[in-house]
Amino acid sequence: MLNWKSDKIRSSVKYVDTLKLNTKDGLRDMAKLLKVSIPSKLRKDEYAMALAEAFLSFPEKWLTQLTQYELILLRKLVDAGPEACVEESGIFAANSLEPLSIVIVSNYSETEGKVSYMICDELREAIAPYIDNVLSSKEQTVRFIVEQYAYGLVNLYGFLPYLKVLELLNEYLQDSVTKAEISRSIARSALIERFTFDLVDIYNLTLCVASPYLLESEELEEKLSEHLEIKDLKRFSKKEVFEAGRMPSPHLPCAGSDELKKYMMARLGYVEATADNELQYLWVNMQEDANIMSVISSIIGGKLSSKQEVQEAVELFMNYCNQCPRWFLKGYSSTEAFDLFEKGKLSKNRPRLVAGPNMKAAGMDITPEMQAGFDDIFYNSFSEQKVGRNDPCPCGSGKKYKNCCGRN
Repeated sequence: MLNWKSDKIRSSVKYVDTLKLNTKDGLRDMAKLLKVSIPSKLRKDEYAMALAEAFLSFPEKWLTQLTQYELILLRKLVDAGPEACVEESGIFAANSLEPLSIVIVSNYSETEGKVSYMICDELREAIAPYIDNVLSSKEQTVRFIVEQYAYGLVNLYGFLPYLKVLELLNEYLQDSVTKAEISRSIARSALIERFTFDLVDIYNLTLCVASPYLLESEELEEKLSEHLEIKDLKRFSKKEVFEAGRMPSPHLPCAGSDELKKYMMARLGYVEATADNELQYLWVNMQEDANIMSVISSIIGGKLSSKQEVQEAVELFMNYCNQCPRWFLKGYSSTEAFDLFEKGKLSKNRPRLVAGPNMKAAGMDITPEMQAGFDDIFYNSFSEQKVGRNDPCPCGSGKKYKNCCGRN
């Protein structure tokens, strides 16, 4: 596990010097993201000086584009004073402060699930008079709500067309926020702007918004094309979308997550912050369709001594994985996708036994009992799931399994 700390970082460093550590293209991206106008013809150092001056002179303009979580973190840093750090949990937190060189990471500990941030003195002094007003503004409060729902949507689906994000936001927030407020809030969000991209195919170009955790949109699009039988996005509840946009770490809807987290803390020795980080790491790998068993093995490590304990742990992890929403299944979990599509497909398309010439010559035919027995073997072989006696029969009769194909 990584544990990194620097004793050389000081808050007295000039803000322009932190900006100079970026490439000129990086500086241009910062200016564009926070809508700061800087002449592009300037050389890199001149561009950094102009950008630093704009940031320091007009903080009220770019502060209004940061997320509520980022602004609260900045206020903590303002209150902490010179040379002080603020420690936050959530190593995999998505925020724009570090990429924009607004904060400096002074300590990083994966074993504790903690990150320590610092801010340079002149930037802290520049934002101090404005930070509380921005946080308490009614307009900003509306933007914070819209932003969290938008962030939740892309975390649940991987990426969505920009217009689809607006459509879903209008559905979820129609009782509390106007369409104009939603459009304005999204347009002013640096987080959403940072992850907006053009998805290009041979026919057209679509403006999309991605989750910060999505590495390759083209790979996800390819995986989605392999599941064309799933026509529509899974519909999540309003609460689930809001929680999935929680910062610094999203809380994904999954029935097995709380049980698994308690197990990790009680049996694997994880503190809560580290357990959250490990679960988020597992979630990201599931969305990328990585080798899940390899990830689970790394989380379990050498913390269990017997084969039985390892088996118990793997079962809990797999239960979580099977119930967790998957991007390439349009938000459905693996279990839900199987229940919705594969079971129905197998019950509709199961092979029918046909009597051959020899059977017919002997006056024999396929009886319902013979077909039912074959259906039972076929279904259980391909579904890899056992049918409970009181479950609906997979043949589609509407009867319980024990009163239909499971009679024998």
